[in-house]
Amino acid sequence: MPSPQTVMVLRRGRGRLEGRYSEERLLEVWERSRSNWHRPQLPRPIIERSEEGEIFPFKNYRIVVGPEILEKGDRYLENLFDHLIVHYLFCPRSLETAGRLALAAREGLASGDRSQARRMVNIFSDLVVDTFRLERSGEDEEKVLLGWGELTKQDLSPLDEAVVGFLADLWGVDLPSSDLPQSELLLSVFSWGIRDRAKWPRQCMQMARILEPLEGGLLGRGAVPSIEGLGGDARSAPLSGLASELEPEVYRETLSVLGLDGDLKRWYRDQSYSIVIRPTSRVRQSWYPSSLVKWRLSDPPSELDVAYSMSLASRLIPGVTTYKGMEESCGMAAGGERVPDLLVVLDSSGSMDGHRRGTKTHAATLAAFKASTFAHAQGAELAAISFSDRMVVCEWTRDLSAVEEVLVQHLGSRTHIPGEEVLNLAEQRPGCLILCITDTHIQNLYSEWDSIQEAAKVGRFVLFSIDEANRNRKVDEALGDLGAVYRINRLEDLLSLVIETAEEAYRPREPSPDRRDGESFISSE
Repeated sequence: MPSPQTVMVLRRGRGRLEGRYSEERLLEVWERSRSNWHRPQLPRPIIERSEEGEIFPFKNYRIVVGPEILEKGDRYLENLFDHLIVHYLFCPRSLETAGRLALAAREGLASGDRSQARRMVNIFSDLVVDTFRLERSGEDEEKVLLGWGELTKQDLSPLDEAVVGFLADLWGVDLPSSDLPQSELLLSVFSWGIRDRAKWPRQCMQMARILEPLEGGLLGRGAVPSIEGLGGDARSAPLSGLASELEPEVYRETLSVLGLDGDLKRWYRDQSYSIVIRPTSRVRQSWYPSSLVKWRLSDPPSELDVAYSMSLASRLIPGVTTYKGMEESCGMAAGGERVPDLLVVLDSSGSMDGHRRGTKTHAATLAAFKASTFAHAQGAELAAISFSDRMVVCEWTRDLSAVEEVLVQHLGSRTHIPGEEVLNLAEQRPGCLILCITDTHIQNLYSEWDSIQEAAKVGRFVLFSIDEANRNRKVDEALGDLGAVYRINRLEDLLSLVIETAEEAYRPREPSPDRRDGESFISSE
């Protein structure tokens, strides 16, 4: 328990704990708790009064401990720190796992309420964490029961009573029992145990279905703990698995349970993280002397360093007083290269079918996202056009988000290619790479032909013609005269072909002595 002096400081501190002794005590307990779990790299907590009703709050990417927690004593504080650390190490640990639990909780709730789903995720992860701790050792069991014992001293809601009664039976410990049928139902859900991560989503869904009719109380309040949330990067951390499996609307609603924005840009961006583009580097090599080793009779005579060998001994004895020089090599990255800027021309007409998994729009937009991200990382400037019978344009920029905003547009009407705008952008960046992804149902090609033809002379034009079976063959043949054309029968081939084009375009090359300064290394060969 804290000393009387510390309690006085707590009462007059107006929400912020002052006094060196209290801060040292907090850090001492924190370090002891970290040592219990092999010293994970987590930021130190801070002491500050939390907002009313907030449980396990966070501020500036750190755990916040209120003065009222310190008054409960060091053992209770250590239990709290252990509980939080295991959240970050075991359950839910990652934002990806938290997202899967959020999806399961929403499916288990008839109402689909986001705040209720968040509560269910927190209750489930609390049960998993404390069951794991209780089974670990007698000391951990003592701390776990101390924490739950303190909870039972407060006014409990029906939901809190059901969970506490369930834990009394599951753990076989002295906690208040419950006559509510939900406690018995929870026992059947957790009869599998909590160690199998593959069963967590189903267990969370069933638990949410059981507890939904009960009024909530103390348990499950606050944000869903994940290591990305504590590190401050939850808004940018990729959820590649979830994004690849869910439709955009379901993905958005799932992330909203975690307090995150899951818009179309994030849906495509998260899917693209799992796709890797590795440019094939062709670099020069430089050789330099590294050491001297024994020269032997089996070595070429030209390698013998006579001067060095004679400086060490008056006689040349092969393999004893004879030496040769060794060399090592190192790669030299090609320098002075200008990467080509990238212009993405993306068909967003009605025939592309819109933003759903498996559509032409989905495949084309995902490929465009990955190519843009890769080109941006290589130092290229980007521009984008999304077109139907009208268009949305992002002019040359280094703002990747602005380009992505254009790429996710779905205009959903007839297919009119904006040849004049393509030419205008290409002339601003001679030598640029122009990636045009369309189903080639283009209705105005001949009126825009001169502009497109001129743009293909200014930059490198690459056409990806999807929906091969239903394409307009005359349009396709005409566009084929402008540059490289990939005719795609299967949507899954589009992404790999776009990646191959990006790899080729941004591959480092050896400088050519006869190339003019500033000329792009992209060619139409």
